[in-house]
Amino acid sequence: MKPPASFSALGSEFDDFLFAAIGEDSNGMPLSVVSALARMDLDPWHEAASLAAASVEAAKGKLTSLLAALPDPALRRLDPATTAARLTALLPQRSNSNTRSSAAAVATLAVTHPPARMKVILVAIYLILLLGTQFALISRPPPTHADTAHPSAPRAAESHGPAASPGK
Repeated sequence: MKPPASFSALGSEFDDFLFAAIGEDSNGMPLSVVSALARMDLDPWHEAASLAAASVEAAKGKLTSLLAALPDPALRRLDPATTAARLTALLPQRSNSNTRSSAAAVATLAVTHPPARMKVILVAIYLILLLGTQFALISRPPPTHADTAHPSAPRAAESHGPAASPGK
C-alpha cells in the first residue's frame, strides 16, 4: 500500500516536531502535535511545513493560537506560549535552502491533493448519472406479455367446438 502523498512528499524531517508530546487530554491519553492538528481537521505535515517555512516568531505565534484553540478542557490549562516555544524548537533548522525545500514540499502537497471543490464536482457528476439512470429505468414502458397482447384471440381449446360426449 502506497502511503498518502503527505508522507512521501514531506518525508520525516518533521517527525521530532509532529510526534512531540503536548500533554494529556481529559481521558488521560497523551496528545502529540500530529494528533492535535488532526483533531482540528488540519493536515499535520502541511502545517509543519508551513511553520518551518515561517520565521521563528511567526511560527510561535501561529502555534500558540492553534494550541489555544484546542477544544479539550484538560489541554487549555497548559500555557500555549510556553508549549509553542518548546515545540517550534523541534522544527527543522531554518535556512534559505531549507525554506525553499519546505515551500516546494508544500507546493507538491497542494498539487497531489485535489481541492475540495473538485471532490464536490465529482460527487455532483456521480449523482447526476445516478439520477439519470433511475429516470431512464422509470420512463421505459412496462413489459408486455403474450396473454395481454392479444386478448381477443381465441384460445386453442375454445376453437375446436363442442366436445363429443362419450358413450354415444
